Amino acid sequence: MNRLGALALLAGISSLLILSGCRQEQRANGDLIPSQSPADLPQRAYVWQRDWSAPVARSLREGKDVLAGCVVLGAEVEWRNGSPFPVRPKIDWDALRSFGKPIGLALRVAPYPGPFSGEGSVVASLQQVAQGLLAEARREGVEVQEFQLDFDCAQKKLTGYAAWVKALRQSVGSMPLVITALPSWLSEPAFPILAREARRYVLQVHSVSSPLGDDRTQICDPAQARRWVAQASAIGVPFEIALPTYRSYVGYSPEGKLVGVASDSVRPSWPSGTRIKEYGLDEIAMAAMMKEWLMKRPAHVEGIMWYRLPVATDENNWRWPTLRAVMEGRPPSQNWKVRVEGSSHAGGDLPNPVDLVLSNAGESDEAPSCRVEVRWDTDATAVAESLPGWEVRKGKRSVVFFRAVGNARRLPPGGDCAIGWLRLEPGAPIHVEVVPVR
Repeated sequence: MNRLGALALLAGISSLLILSGCRQEQRANGDLIPSQSPADLPQRAYVWQRDWSAPVARSLREGKDVLAGCVVLGAEVEWRNGSPFPVRPKIDWDALRSFGKPIGLALRVAPYPGPFSGEGSVVASLQQVAQGLLAEARREGVEVQEFQLDFDCAQKKLTGYAAWVKALRQSVGSMPLVITALPSWLSEPAFPILAREARRYVLQVHSVSSPLGDDRTQICDPAQARRWVAQASAIGVPFEIALPTYRSYVGYSPEGKLVGVASDSVRPSWPSGTRIKEYGLDEIAMAAMMKEWLMKRPAHVEGIMWYRLPVATDENNWRWPTLRAVMEGRPPSQNWKVRVEGSSHAGGDLPNPVDLVLSNAGESDEAPSCRVEVRWDTDATAVAESLPGWEVRKGKRSVVFFRAVGNARRLPPGGDCAIGWLRLEPGAPIHVEVVPVR
């Protein structure tokens, strides 16, 4: 997975679920093919987390009814003094057994300049890691249905990479070997050969290019993704489309040079003067694209892989309500509610101020698009204050809290945030309303 010039997600190939009643044959020219139902487009998630905490296992359980399976990061090979060094997450095999859906294991390989060969110490080490992962899964009683190789090879070295793929495919025996592919590979003459050597691949249709781009730059541009998928369909090798569920924060120096990328909950310590840009997702555009593919499956596409599994502790990722909506091809709903906390807000004296807390009872992962209006029917002096990110405007018998200009902080489904407080002198009943702002 390219973490610098391109942020790409890792994914896998799922077993295709065929309904009774025939689906039309795929056409190699990239034409879309009508699907019988959404079940014709299986959707899985990638479990990228190294720390298999309780929220990870809980998320697997929560998604069991909509996921056709998952692909688990089994190991990541780093390079130390030119030698491969595998890092192994401590996989929660109990959680995978309870999940009860098809499982894939993935081997992530950090950037490597070559040389490539089907023999030698490097490929032997990779084979050893792959065989060790599969052996551990067997000991744990988990049936693995595919092995995945995630390596962002330089696009001019795909011919050499094919030697790795062939050697690794032999080492995993009859188990399907799947590779991940970058969109930049599609135009290379060597890619069709590589894809046929692997027999299946995962097309990662998202990236962030350097330099900066503009404020509308997204992790996944649906228009570009459609073009890449059509280009891949024309090659004629089965593939799966990998789509993102996350946002990234990219740091640039004052000169515009890339400083670093944060795509998970761990935020780096940025050097002084770093310009930080957020690259997010247009959930409505993503849902529209999914709706198209659910209705007319692109040729040779075997499914969708979402990177990554929604986990409640992951601040940069969609939550399940957002992902479920997009998986179904519909825009996530918005439903903002306000909670009044404090004494006697229904009437009487208010010896203490009341706090106003906004909550997201909908599915959208966007910043709140609403204002909160508080009114009362008697003459009373209002003392009100907004909290950071919000502003307050006072009227004769009302106050209005609204999102401050420049505050793009998201409120995930199920989340809440305090927006301000109010005290009336003398106390009086108040009426609170959330008004949508489009």
